[in-house]
Amino acid sequence: MSIQHSAFSFFFSPRQFILAVILLGLTLGLSQGVEFREKIPISKSFDFFPLKVGAWSGTAQAMEERFIDTLDLSDYVVIDYKDDRGRSVNFYVAYYESQRKGESIHSPATCMPGGGWLFKEAGTVMIPVTLTDGSSMPVNRAFMQKGDARQLTYYWFPQRGRILTNAYQLKIYAFWDALTRQRTDGALVRVITPVYEFEDLQDAETRLQGFVGDIVPVLGEYIPN
Repeated sequence: MSIQHSAFSFFFSPRQFILAVILLGLTLGLSQGVEFREKIPISKSFDFFPLKVGAWSGTAQAMEERFIDTLDLSDYVVIDYKDDRGRSVNFYVAYYESQRKGESIHSPATCMPGGGWLFKEAGTVMIPVTLTDGSSMPVNRAFMQKGDARQLTYYWFPQRGRILTNAYQLKIYAFWDALTRQRTDGALVRVITPVYEFEDLQDAETRLQGFVGDIVPVLGEYIPN
């Protein structure tokens, strides 16, 4: 009885009661802030994304509806580009007006290892593509092989004016921007090129970096900052 009385006195003493009310209020305020997400529409529909970028000419592709439903994205674009020598780059962007549990970006790191592809190299690198603030551009890089087929891919996450490269950054900035800006919109950009049998990996690297340098300024017209 004395233990119950002591506990009752502890929780309902004026000091503890005021502290509990403050903590409850802060928790409620934070949870409401995180849940209050404005849907930020894409700046320009990907329906208008150019099929001619620099020296690259492309053919638009469409995803099956079942994949679109699974990804739960707001807009997307898939284009197969080729240069004047017929070397190809597959370009994919998924845009989300807002992100929440069950409706967020699916990282290629979780799906690319499927299909029999063996990761030979993987990690985050800086590539010589200059961003608007003058800095080099970070990307995730993966070199994969399946039988005799080889391919090189870069991918990154444009998120409300930032270029992010991993899931931890995505979660931290989504939480912070939901609180301070009422925004969780963002995108995934992924580019893939084959490493042809008659070329070295560095040739594919040079091709992909050149393509990214051409495409990033165009993307800035579509993905909100």
